Amino acid sequence: MSVQVVSAAADAKVPEVELKDLSPSEAQPQLALSTAAVSAMAPAAGGGDPEAPAPAGERPPAPGPGSGPAAAALSPAAGKVPQASAMKRSDPHHQHQRHRDGGEALVSPDGTVTEAPRTVKKIQFADQKQEFNKRPTKIGRRSLSRSISQSSTDSYSSAASYTDSSDDETSPRDKQQKNSKGSGDFCVKNIKQAEFGRREIEIAEQEMPALMALRKRAQGEKPLAGAKIVGCTHITAQTAVLMETLGALGAQCRWAACNIYSTLNEVAAALAESGFPVFAWKGESEDDFWWCIDRCVNVEGWQPNMILDDGGDLTHWIYKKYPNMFKKIKGIVEESVTGVHRLYQLSKAGKLCVPAMNVNDSVTKQKFDNLYCCRESILDGLKRTTDMMFGGKQVVVCGYGEVGKGCCAALKAMGSIVYVTEIDPICALQACMDGFRLVKLNEVIRQVDIVITCTGNKNVVTREHLDRMKNSCIVCNMGHSNTEIDVTYQSISQCDFLVLKFYGIFLAQLYFCLGKWLKQSMLSSPLRAALIELQHCQASLRTPELTWERVRSQVDHVIWPDGKRIVLLAEGRLLNLSCSTVPTFVLSITATTQALALIELYNAPEGRYKQDVYLLPKKMDEYVASLHLPTFDAHLTELTDEQAKYLGLNKNGPFKPNYYRY
Repeated sequence: MSVQVVSAAADAKVPEVELKDLSPSEAQPQLALSTAAVSAMAPAAGGGDPEAPAPAGERPPAPGPGSGPAAAALSPAAGKVPQASAMKRSDPHHQHQRHRDGGEALVSPDGTVTEAPRTVKKIQFADQKQEFNKRPTKIGRRSLSRSISQSSTDSYSSAASYTDSSDDETSPRDKQQKNSKGSGDFCVKNIKQAEFGRREIEIAEQEMPALMALRKRAQGEKPLAGAKIVGCTHITAQTAVLMETLGALGAQCRWAACNIYSTLNEVAAALAESGFPVFAWKGESEDDFWWCIDRCVNVEGWQPNMILDDGGDLTHWIYKKYPNMFKKIKGIVEESVTGVHRLYQLSKAGKLCVPAMNVNDSVTKQKFDNLYCCRESILDGLKRTTDMMFGGKQVVVCGYGEVGKGCCAALKAMGSIVYVTEIDPICALQACMDGFRLVKLNEVIRQVDIVITCTGNKNVVTREHLDRMKNSCIVCNMGHSNTEIDVTYQSISQCDFLVLKFYGIFLAQLYFCLGKWLKQSMLSSPLRAALIELQHCQASLRTPELTWERVRSQVDHVIWPDGKRIVLLAEGRLLNLSCSTVPTFVLSITATTQALALIELYNAPEGRYKQDVYLLPKKMDEYVASLHLPTFDAHLTELTDEQAKYLGLNKNGPFKPNYYRY
């Protein structure tokens, strides 16, 4: 057979090909022998040695980069059939050349070796037009350089590389999605990611022994049967295990995210696929954030009777929009410092109308989630976002509570020079005894390399501090709320700022001139509001004279007019859940505490808890710890009857009074 080759352009993508043999009449009726066979036969035919050197004056051409079978296949001219030429087999050069080319040869009766016509196979390419978009895609841009950031809507999980990003620019609120059961009562980034999220949930279950034990022990009892829980927490694989545990205990749940950056999209999809109404995705806007909370609360035919909150946003929204719902709500469980502060403020003002459980100040939450967890996650978050080396760096940590203690211990162990700011003299003395220098932020703000806030307060780092920082100073937050670093007014325009500034200056001058005769109460509310607006606007980072530059996921450079820049992580939001991850075992302790608090409030007889904020009972705190001890193959010592009587304790606990400080 002869060969007809249709070649493609070297730079085109080669589709699948179809080979077709020509008719037998087109083939040459000659005996075709391979070059190897001819070479083997050549000595017997009498004459030349195939391995003999070329005669003098006939130097064989050296193989170049364009020779050989591979080069022939890639060359555009490879489809041309060479003309057959008569060659004497006594010419070792020609024999060697034929052997290298891998062609076929014919041996005539007189001993002449000729190249056989090649077999023709027609290669037909699929008739499709190749179109190339010269504009790089989002994924393409990410792969060009590490300095170009990922989208803030991408999850930090193993599923990120498997998911389709073609719909990244479409808001989940604009999508019509349904799970395999036909339900559309959810709003997530992409329901197709559910399979990957399910894998992450299964991995998390292996490190959450207490919740899995609760499922087994309460399978028949269903202590949360009839409970309708509305939750607002970080939506991660660990939270998913908690939600599924609450479902196994008999509760119905609706869930939103308490942080716009901490949601794992694939985990949210897995929960939605399992039938949980979840409204969350990574990279929500402020409007999306409150919309998701409202979708969890404002549902026809569904009245929540329990609240699980992280930060107090859900509680605040219900108080603001649906205060009548509290008539049927049995209790609130709150796990963060910020949310607990807001509950105590409501209680002090007499506006707290249901019992609330302060999970944040339980011993297991304080010591394990706040201290041990932050001790690991602060380094993880800083490494992932900045790739920095900690040795010799000067760091100031604002706040020496349990979170601050964990951050300081980790950074000191890595060789950093750590300063601490604190308002509480007891915590301040602890910092001094632990070897840290206690300072005011103004004293060291010009020299430090990293500023970390861990207070749960607001305006800890102000615009004045930011103006005085050194070039390339890193600023981040390990507290819950994004109010600790003064990053506000994200939507103010240049025109609005100038108008507001002119209006505020005019009012300030007027008030200064007439201050002797006018009382502040005489100024109208709009005028006072304008002055306050101007003060906040000028003090924030979202002002027109500053330039924001996104350099990678959750990392922004804020550039001053003189060229100075600071590195702001996660826009001042929670660093470890926005930029890294948290140990699953630690979150197992926190999630178990939350589950037991919900069970306690839901099943408590009427009158046990009044309209106030309570700590988790000590007995439950100890029970949470005992459920996690088997992981370490740990064995508790039991009191004898005589020992228990001597200490005045029950053999089964609680073993410490409520005022005991661990």
